[in-house]
Amino acid sequence: MRTEMGGHYYFDPNRVESLTGQQDQIADLAMSILTDFRDGVYETAGWVGTAAGTDEMSQKATERDREETQMVTATMTGFRDALSASTAAMKDQIYLVRKTRDTNLEGLHQYGSQAEANGVFGDGTGGHGRR
Repeated sequence: MRTEMGGHYYFDPNRVESLTGQQDQIADLAMSILTDFRDGVYETAGWVGTAAGTDEMSQKATERDREETQMVTATMTGFRDALSASTAAMKDQIYLVRKTRDTNLEGLHQYGSQAEANGVFGDGTGGHGRR
């Protein structure tokens, strides 16, 4: 949506719908990246030391590794959730714009049909209200 000079608004539902498709793909990619990250973390589990239960340095490294993994997971999940919410809101707006447009076009069509049959002012003159 953008504002034109003079207070008019322009919203192209087809363009916005195309963008929502791209956003859905980005959200899917974010989850794919997170899955790959988790797989990589699991492959390296235990690399901080074998004495994680007794060695202080190993315990600290293990805790730091766990915290960093949680932060990355939370960040990527939050990114995906925010993008998904934005996409859902955009889809709702597309629906509302199209519904409003279609309702208004139908109303104009009905008015035009009634004006042709009954005259513009409903005076039974048909067409343009003249005889």
